[in-house]
Amino acid sequence: MMQLLSTLEVIPETIHFVISLDAASGPFNNDAKVRWGIIGLGDVCTVKAGPAFYKAYNSTLTAVMRRTPGMAQSWIDDNIKANKFPNSVAKSIRAYESVEEMLTDVQPDALYVATPPGAHLEVIRKIVAAPSASTLKAVYIEKPCGRCAWETRALIYDTTKHKVLSSIVSLAHERTQMIRELLQSQMIGDRVTKVQYTQRGTSFARGLNDNIVAPRELVFRRLNAQQSGGGLIMDMGCHILSRIDYLFGPIVGVKDYVSMEATIGECTWAVIPSLDAKVECLWDFSPAKESNGKSDVDELIIEGTHGSLKMYGMGAGLPVTIFDSGDNIVQTLEFDPPEHAAQPLIQSVVDELLVHNGGIGCPATAENTK
Repeated sequence: MMQLLSTLEVIPETIHFVISLDAASGPFNNDAKVRWGIIGLGDVCTVKAGPAFYKAYNSTLTAVMRRTPGMAQSWIDDNIKANKFPNSVAKSIRAYESVEEMLTDVQPDALYVATPPGAHLEVIRKIVAAPSASTLKAVYIEKPCGRCAWETRALIYDTTKHKVLSSIVSLAHERTQMIRELLQSQMIGDRVTKVQYTQRGTSFARGLNDNIVAPRELVFRRLNAQQSGGGLIMDMGCHILSRIDYLFGPIVGVKDYVSMEATIGECTWAVIPSLDAKVECLWDFSPAKESNGKSDVDELIIEGTHGSLKMYGMGAGLPVTIFDSGDNIVQTLEFDPPEHAAQPLIQSVVDELLVHNGGIGCPATAENTK
């Protein structure tokens, strides 16, 4: 991780970062690999995460599973035909139609559950009930883990014998890790006083933005509470809420959920003193159009005792701007997004499972998930 200078006067106005966590940790000096299996092969897996399992250092993809007969094998064949797999994966990867068969036959080190959230608890219970589940080191679950707090807690309770990790990919992005460094180095003061997030429009959600296309079934799942638990506030909002928890501590005393008012509670993991800091979040996913007088907004502001950080809430490659106490721009930090959104987080999972001290440690733990 690149270190920031601590004296504001000597920092250039704009710095562009090209270092990313998926390349920073580097491979081990031995042949140890985490062998992954994937359950669910929809758009989220194929675009965001799937390739990262065989592109991350010391990681490989050994098996995939989908309940619909023939679909898992078809997914493998399509990837081989498109020349996406390295030879080692193309020669060995296997397709399955049941969780039990995959676990018994392949005995992977870790599983990625990429089914729609409405099926997560059912899938997890099949995993832990399988006789060969004892060989699993970790279960990595697509966000949101559950459709409600009860379902998420039940899921974590059922997997107490396994390391549970949630796919809040933004926590491992270089941008989030740099924000940690800014806060730890007291760039905006010695404590955080307020965190404010404003979201209007689609918040870069694929399929709901004219410039981003997504399969119809993905759009349907995101807007179907039975599948997603609550539409886009669950699908996209969990990134922001988890990032606030990860950096500052738990959100407590919530008074509302659409125009949310709360505070930061006590914890042991905050990167800067934040207890009792105000939290204000506004969620408005209705389309922004000239006819209704709305414009897209996606802004996260972190206020400290001597300055603030302002940035887009979503977007791994979008800038972070540092302001002084007079709201003057001090510095703008720019970043290159990872090739695959989930790759930095998956790399951190692999590093943690193989006890690689050079890694950041996986930030998306079960404690943060709850």
